[in-house]
Amino acid sequence: MKFYYFIVAGAFLASCSSGENHADYAANLASAQSAIAAHENEDIEAWVAHFSDSLKHESPVYGAGVIDLVQQKEQIGMYHAAFDDIKLTEAIWLPGVNDKTGLPDGSVRCYGKWTSTFVPSGKTAILNAYHYFSFTDGKISQSGDFFDFGGLMDAVAPDVTTFLATHDVKDASAWMAAWVPGATDYETFKAMGVSARLFQSANPANANGTAVLFDVTDVPAFEAFTSGPEGAASAENAGVKMNTLEFYSEQTP
Repeated sequence: MKFYYFIVAGAFLASCSSGENHADYAANLASAQSAIAAHENEDIEAWVAHFSDSLKHESPVYGAGVIDLVQQKEQIGMYHAAFDDIKLTEAIWLPGVNDKTGLPDGSVRCYGKWTSTFVPSGKTAILNAYHYFSFTDGKISQSGDFFDFGGLMDAVAPDVTTFLATHDVKDASAWMAAWVPGATDYETFKAMGVSARLFQSANPANANGTAVLFDVTDVPAFEAFTSGPEGAASAENAGVKMNTLEFYSEQTP
């Protein structure tokens, strides 16, 4: 009986040390690599074809947690809209294992380096990442992306120059109304990639004393607009008293 146990144990250990992959690994690897290729080609429908409708995906976006296929498709679409020349380089593909037995289970893991160009700034992104893909009936049913999403977006964000405009207005409430979404001033500056923060004097005796802090990504366009007739007309329509208007550029001591 002891001899029988030794034979069984020996066979089990031999199977564990043989390095053989799960029977589905080759097909699953090809599917995962094809999904990555579809992402590189910005072909969202070809990408979706590899995923189960019941997908559970671990998103790298802070606070997103586990998301479904619809949400993951939205995130992939965001990448395609915001980045060009998406490529996975230095990829290392490995078989995944069952987290309880440690044996190959047909899942796929990948370590690699993503490169791309962020369209709004033209900056190149270089991002180390880890991905995993688990399969059910030939489709990716669980997956995860692990990389520094926040750091990525900070690194490729357009360079920002800050300007401060101070002025008196005829009516602070009417002036602020020109800056709500959909209003002329808001939409005009948004189209130039400019964000604005509004300030009103804390002195009740100077309630119409106001200021705007502009974060500007295209300084020549901003300066051309604010110093030209369109900018002057926009300010006057919002009730700005033009003789009080002053611009300040941010300085570093």
